[in-house]
Amino acid sequence: MMGVVSVALSGALSVVRSARTIGQWKHVPAVSSSSKAASVLAVVPARNEEAALPSLLSGLVGQPGVRVVVVDDASEDATAAVARSHGAEVIQSSGPPAGWAGKVAAMHLGVGAAQDEEWLLFLDADVTCTPDLAGRLVASAAELGADLVSSSARGDGVAWWFLLPAFNTLVFEGSPPDGRGVTALGVGHCILVRRSVFLAAGGWEALAETHADDVGLATLIRDSGGVVRFIDATSLLTTSGLDSFGDTWRSLRKSIQPSMREMFGPWGRVLLVAAGLLHLAYGLIPVLRWRSPWSWLAWFAQAVSHREFVRRVGAPEVSAVLAPLSWATIGVFLLDCALRPGAEWKGRRVG
Repeated sequence: MMGVVSVALSGALSVVRSARTIGQWKHVPAVSSSSKAASVLAVVPARNEEAALPSLLSGLVGQPGVRVVVVDDASEDATAAVARSHGAEVIQSSGPPAGWAGKVAAMHLGVGAAQDEEWLLFLDADVTCTPDLAGRLVASAAELGADLVSSSARGDGVAWWFLLPAFNTLVFEGSPPDGRGVTALGVGHCILVRRSVFLAAGGWEALAETHADDVGLATLIRDSGGVVRFIDATSLLTTSGLDSFGDTWRSLRKSIQPSMREMFGPWGRVLLVAAGLLHLAYGLIPVLRWRSPWSWLAWFAQAVSHREFVRRVGAPEVSAVLAPLSWATIGVFLLDCALRPGAEWKGRRVG
């Protein structure tokens, strides 16, 4: 009897979650098709990014009204020289001071170079953008009446069609794209924020220690009275930072693990264990009990949600059939975050 109940719950929960995720995607506006002139300071935090920077800077430097500042975050390679050779201004950093997360400290230094720019654009160093990115983001903000707009990029690799579709549902459940959740949604790949609103909210100093800087900034702006919108600008942005499954795992881990500790203290690990076990079951029940019609329903619902994500990022839609295994892997990921202490990124301990 308990087996029947668990399978039925799996089917019903899968339908509810998938319907909610798809509904949220329908309210994510596409980036504006027009471009709006404005003064923009683009800040690129970079640590050991000599290989990635040429792809970004070739499309970013020279965009109308845009100044580009690369913050060399104690790199051990030719990051600074590469940035200068591609026309960017460079700020050297010896690393984050006590009480600051590395990326946040680098972006704070970059903001310090602002002159009279109206907008701040924060971009990851491993992103590639089209030459009209800044103007179309500013136009989107104007059309939506937003003080902050953010978008994820798209990329290649197995993680994009296997791990990230399920993770997208988790993100939307914690930080809905309409900005009305406990936290507001921002994605570190690309964030444009009105400088006056950013400074009035406290800037990066208000978020000095956070490792969830993207969601943290979006939430800070929203809670300070600003309007925050998540948009779909994947047609303008690609990223190489999540190309391998291992890179994606480490990238998500270095954000999730310290963020749970920051938000929930010692209970963060307990919550991760519980979430991991629940999502492991959520993914495995439709597979292990595949003869039940409820399992067919769960599998179908999870696949529909999975497909909604992959078609937007240009990944193969046929991968949707693997949705339950994607969810089971998310369960393993959350357990890994809970049970294996510490996280590293770019040679630094972040958890």
